[in-house]
Order: sequence, then structure tokens, then C-alpha cells
Amino acid sequence: MSSPVSAAGSSVGSGFVVPGTCFTIRPPDARRVELPAGSTARDPALRNLYLSAALAEIPRLLGAIDRNPYRATHGCLDRQYWHYRTSSFPSEMYQEGVLPLALVYATELPGNRWRGNARVRELAVAGIRFAARASHPDGSCDDYYPFERALGAAVFSLQAAARAYRLLELDDPDLVSWFERRAGWLIEHDESGRLANHQALAALGLLRVAQITGNQRYRDAAEERMDRLLGWQSEEGWFEEYGGADPGYQTVTVDCLANYRRITGDARLDEPLRRGVEFARLFLHPDNSYAGEYGSRGTYHFYPHGAELLAAGSGPAADLADGFLNSLRFGSQAYFSDDRMFAHRLGNLIEAYVDWSPVRPAGRRETETGRIRCLRHAGLVVRRTRSLHTVISAARGGVFKHFGPGQQPVTDAGLIVETADGRLAVSQWHDPTRQINFPHGETAPPRRGVVGPLSIDGPLHWSRFETATPVKQALLHTGMCSVGRFLRTPVRRLLQYRLVTGRRACPIRLSRSFEFLPESEVEDSPGLRVRDTIELTSPKIRVRRMAFGTDHQAAYVAASGVYQEGVLAPWVDLERYVDELNARRRVTVVREI
Repeated sequence: MSSPVSAAGSSVGSGFVVPGTCFTIRPPDARRVELPAGSTARDPALRNLYLSAALAEIPRLLGAIDRNPYRATHGCLDRQYWHYRTSSFPSEMYQEGVLPLALVYATELPGNRWRGNARVRELAVAGIRFAARASHPDGSCDDYYPFERALGAAVFSLQAAARAYRLLELDDPDLVSWFERRAGWLIEHDESGRLANHQALAALGLLRVAQITGNQRYRDAAEERMDRLLGWQSEEGWFEEYGGADPGYQTVTVDCLANYRRITGDARLDEPLRRGVEFARLFLHPDNSYAGEYGSRGTYHFYPHGAELLAAGSGPAADLADGFLNSLRFGSQAYFSDDRMFAHRLGNLIEAYVDWSPVRPAGRRETETGRIRCLRHAGLVVRRTRSLHTVISAARGGVFKHFGPGQQPVTDAGLIVETADGRLAVSQWHDPTRQINFPHGETAPPRRGVVGPLSIDGPLHWSRFETATPVKQALLHTGMCSVGRFLRTPVRRLLQYRLVTGRRACPIRLSRSFEFLPESEVEDSPGLRVRDTIELTSPKIRVRRMAFGTDHQAAYVAASGVYQEGVLAPWVDLERYVDELNARRRVTVVREI
């Protein structure tokens, strides 16, 4: 049923170079080579950081899986379900943990004490079989609530399970039948909202099922998904995530595209990949942290394997990979450490180690451009100079990060206001339609004088923070187990609106403007001036308290809210402006950062 795989876990035997470009994706067996002409070496010591980060989490993964073969939950990785019994159904998102288990079993790696361990293999196989048992008869699966039939959980777990199946060299008709049911369900169903990373994972998962079964139908379906995904790429390089650009999820999509390119040899992906990594490179910060609150979904994701596959021929990809490795080295990475998130990229870290590129293109690294980039479709503005790096999301009301020499990074996730009646309002809802005035073109900041302003004007939006209650859960589960199972899309749209996309303007307005101050030889000089005017537009509104937050997120995103050093920065309390605002209905706050 499956073709033999190498120790590195790939059946691909040769790399390729796209004519007319310097774009290369290497095969796994091309790691130890002399430096090609036009290339420079990368630091081999950094490579081991991928592996040490991944192997440190394998004991946790082995603790998360039900190891008892006499139980119906054998192989379940959702510990809330099989161990604590606090969940009434298993989330299949957790089953993507079968891939790192298969990788450590099948791959010769330094310090890998699980290589060839029969019990680890047994558990990896049990995890795939549990995913099959826990699926609905049509091949779909659930994530957050019963009969959800969640596309996200379906594609994350499918591509991981299919990859693990081939790594373990299985020949199991029952599992093949399940792969076919899951792939068939994907062909017939989609989801509301545009989430490019889900489409990329769907294409890769369908392609992996085609590899297992040899059925052209699944390869054709993968191509159809890929066509759709490429149609969602902006000319600026980003792939759409709920109507905007999210640099974190961009790396998930690029990773899938790079793997798809390596398997198929499809040269049409080279230009989208080039633009995708060049866009992502803009959001690698000077401290080697990556992305954050300014993305449309506010994530800190970084999936390194795709960057490693591209690093030999792409300077921006090599920069991204080395930046992530240095973030592991110095502790500036985002920590996806809770039970739901930790297994997300374990397999990706191991594969990044296996496919680490010892070379990168010769020439200067993609560092400071000395220019202000206005990405108008994304609603993002990026300034990178010799000593300053600023990223502003105009689409999110002026959420920004700013890095200056010898200073702690500054993050502003927008204005948050509590009104006298206890309601909350925020300025950070993603809304590209708000009034935005960009600086003209790509501007080179002068040594003297000020560039700007970039100005954003719009209302705050009421923010709900809902938690589950016994009554809510009972109603949701009862509804889904009765009529809701037949209303998958309307229920998803309703929950999306309540938790993610829905917004209702409130009678408070924020006008925020940015001026980019000139670079100076004096390290403590400001690089950015921010002017905020807060206005109450209804006589009925009074404010109890307000602040500029550093790490709050209004819309629900599973991958947001993780720990990174910057989240400990203090919020800017605006208490001293509250009385003036209530009395005069308008106040202006100016900061030089």
C-alpha cells in the first residue's frame, strides 16, 4: 500500500532548481554536501536546537496518550477525555501527535532513545487507529463540540496520520479505508470563512492519501484545493486568514506549500512560495521573535520546516529559519506549551532538523531595508532601518510593535475601555474598511525630519468575553446531538460570529496617528511618535477605566495568548485621563517611543 521511506521519512530522491531563479528545495539525503558555488555556510551548532526542543516534549506526548490496549480509548491523545473525564467526546486535533511518535520511532537522530522502540511504534499505530474509530461514519471528526465536523481538526490530523502511516510502513486495509472516508468527506465539504492554512493542510493531506492509495481522485482533489489556495494569495505575498494577513499562520501555509512542492515537483508553486517567504521575512523581529498581535489572528506561530526546505535557495527563508533557531537559543520564541498546543509543531521541529540546510545563498542577509513598506491590502506598515523595526497594523486600529536599540520592545495591542455600566470596548478588531491614510509609497526615512503621519480613525467595538457554563454546554451539546448535527455550517457561522468575526461599534472613537522620527546616532532618541485622540460620541457614555494593553486579544483564536517575553510588558494605564475624557468628551495622548 505504501512506498518504502528513508530514515529521514521521505520517498523523494532528488532536489530541483527552478530555471531562471535561485529557488531550490533540497532532498533529505542532500544534507552533507560541499558548499555549492554561490552559497555560504550556516551555523551547524544551531541545528541541534530543533531536535533538543522536540525531544524534550516526547515524554509529555507519551504521557498524553492512553497506553492501555484493553481500553476503548487506547491511542487517544486527548487526556481531558480519556484520563480526566472532563470532556464528553475526544477532540481529534490532539491526534496529530501520532506524527512525532512515528518520527522518533523511525528516524535515527542524536539522543533519540525511542528509535526502534516497539512500544512507541505500537502507540503511534494505536493513535492512528483511535483517530479512525473516533471519526464519524462519513470520515469527519469533532474538535470543540459534538457533531461539529470540524475541517481544521480533520486536516491537521489527516496529514499527520497519513505521514505517520508511511513512516511506519504500515499495510492496513482498515486504516486505508478510513483515509479514503476522510478524504472523501474533505472533497465534499468545506468551511465558512477563509482560513488559508486549513486549505493548505487539506491539499497536503489529500496528496498524502493519494500517495498511500494510488488513487488519482485524491490527487486531483488536492490540486483543486491548491488552486483555491493560490487564488487567496494577495499580490503582497500573504494568504488570507479571516479577511486579512496573519504572519504566524503564513508560516503554516508556506510549510504545507513547500512540502507539496517537494512531493509533486509542481513548479507553479515557486513564485507563490517566493512571495510568501518574502512577506513573512518582514515580521522577523530584531530579538528573533516572530509575528504577534498585529496579525489578523494575532498569532505567534512559526513552523520552521518549510523555511528549511527553501533555505538553500532563498535568503529570506534562511533568515527566517536562523531567526527561529536563535529564538530557541535565547528564549525569545513563543512557547506553545499547553496540553492542546504543545504537539502542534513537534513533528515540524523534527523534520526541520532532518531537512536542515547547511547552506544559504551567498550575499548580504535580508536585514534592514531603510524603508517604510506600506502593505495596503494587508493594512500593515513596516519600517526597518539600521537600528529600528516597527510593525503597525492599520487594519487592527493601530496595533503595533516597536524595537529600538538598547530598549525593551514595545507592544501596543490597542485601546481597551471599561464603561461605567461594566461593558468592555476595544480598538483592535480587524477591520480593513476603517479610515486609513498611509504615507505615500515606500518611503526612505531621512536622517533629519519626520515621515508620516500614518493615521487611522474608527470606532471602538464592544467586546464579549464568554466562558462556558453548565447550562450553555448542556444546551449546545443537546442541540448538536439532536437537530444541530444536520446544521453544521449554520452553527459554525453563528459561533464564528459570536467569538471571532462579529463586531458591533460602540460610541467611542479612536484616532491614532504615527510619525516616524529620524534615526539618530544617539541610542536613546525616540524612533516613533504616537498620537491618540479618544472621543466619546454619545452623551450617555461614561468611562470607568482605560488602558493601552500589550497582550490582550478580543477575538477567539486557539493559537493566541501563548507566552513570549513581550507579554510581560506593563500595560499603559490611562487613569489620569479618565476624568478629563468624561468631562470634555475628548482627550489626546501623545507618546514618543
